[in-house]
Amino acid sequence: MSLKKKATKGSIWTSLTRTGINVVDFLVYAYLARVLTLEEFGLAGFCFLFIEFANTLVNAGVNQNLVQRDKWEDRYAASTMTFVAGMGMIVVLGILGIGAPIAYYSYSELAAWVVASLAPITLVTSLQVVVSGKLLREFKNKQMGVAKFCATLISAVTIIVLAENGYGLWALIIGKLVNAIVQYFLLLYVAKFKPYFHFSKSDNKELISFCLPLFGMTIMNFLHRKASNMFTGIVLGPASFALLAAAHKGELVINQVTMSSINTMVVPSFSRVKEKNRLGDLYIKMVSITALLVLPIFMGLAAIADPFVIIAFGEKFSPSAAYMTISAFAMFPSVIAWFLPNLLVSEGKTSDALRLTMLNLVSNILVAGCTIWFGVDVMLISLVVASFCILPIRLFIVTKHVPINIKSLLLSVTPPIVSSLIMFAVLTIIKSGLSETLPNDVMLLFGLIIVGVLVYPSILAVLFYPYFKSSLLELNSMFLRKKVNT
Repeated sequence: MSLKKKATKGSIWTSLTRTGINVVDFLVYAYLARVLTLEEFGLAGFCFLFIEFANTLVNAGVNQNLVQRDKWEDRYAASTMTFVAGMGMIVVLGILGIGAPIAYYSYSELAAWVVASLAPITLVTSLQVVVSGKLLREFKNKQMGVAKFCATLISAVTIIVLAENGYGLWALIIGKLVNAIVQYFLLLYVAKFKPYFHFSKSDNKELISFCLPLFGMTIMNFLHRKASNMFTGIVLGPASFALLAAAHKGELVINQVTMSSINTMVVPSFSRVKEKNRLGDLYIKMVSITALLVLPIFMGLAAIADPFVIIAFGEKFSPSAAYMTISAFAMFPSVIAWFLPNLLVSEGKTSDALRLTMLNLVSNILVAGCTIWFGVDVMLISLVVASFCILPIRLFIVTKHVPINIKSLLLSVTPPIVSSLIMFAVLTIIKSGLSETLPNDVMLLFGLIIVGVLVYPSILAVLFYPYFKSSLLELNSMFLRKKVNT
């Protein structure tokens, strides 16, 4: 199987399994949003920020290092596991000694207990790193995805059963712990990997030299993504935090299924491209196809945010709809720049990948920190504007190493950008009329989705037929097997 087919197949399976995982996760999220109060919901989300941050620390760059190495060595994998497990123990102690006290003084004693109870997840996550790296290296995305989906199902059932029996917030905590433990053992089973520990100074030196820039990049990327949430929780409290988190949930699910799934294949596929002068053209082609598929989903979500939020989370989350609509517009610059850090990592340019992430971090923290005082909507609008402003700088950093024709890149995303914007305008205009015709929010939601599904490809075919035709041919070559004459 060709590298292109392997990467495409890997992305498809990653996307499919992540779709299942995120659908289950979203249903549980929506269920808890109705069961818990805004304050409890916001408190849980704020506490999970500590664990998410800790998980990024133990996973920073290790997977990429295992994937991009020429050969797999069990001895090196054992050294890596020892290294990462040690980091996991240190981070867990940090959660207990630093994270829990911060939660106690920022929120309450309950928050401190929640953070401390979630700490073991980080240790289990550290043990998963080498196993998942082996699966990614071997393009076993299907097996890895199925294992994670099964763990998610078991976790979801656990959460709902405990919540129905009056455990409240603790149902979520126990369910997350179950998910981490079950996922680890299932990954071990599908990887056919027997973990053991081995210490080697030379291996540790290689790990540190490769992963240190990625470690900083991962931390900065996390803070970049979570800056708006953190400032909202700190400045405006758990209720506002819950509203913003709900607004970002739809965006997060779509990103996990689409952009993040593709991103997982950037390092294993681009690092194996032999003709390095073709990397720029390959990147443009990947961004073009991604924009074609992703932009209409985000702009459709922006248009249907009102009924979607009410149906999914209930009336108390209705302010989240406006936040969801504003945030969707950040996808226009993001679709161009999303894969740039991993493109640099695939070429071993981890220092510039770190600089790229640092730029994102500084921009988001400065903008969010200065504008949150004027309200969440002002902060979100400012973040969207800032993402457009720093896009040229991000491209400039990357083009020093990978020759990307900026004009061709912009022209390749123009058709889906224009078509998705027109679709958004059409849906926004007809929404008020449909709301009077259709009796409830569910029918309104499905009516708007059907209109969007019809309008977007029609606009694309009428206004940009050559692009539309070439994109269909490219999708056909990616997803369908060619017949072989016998």
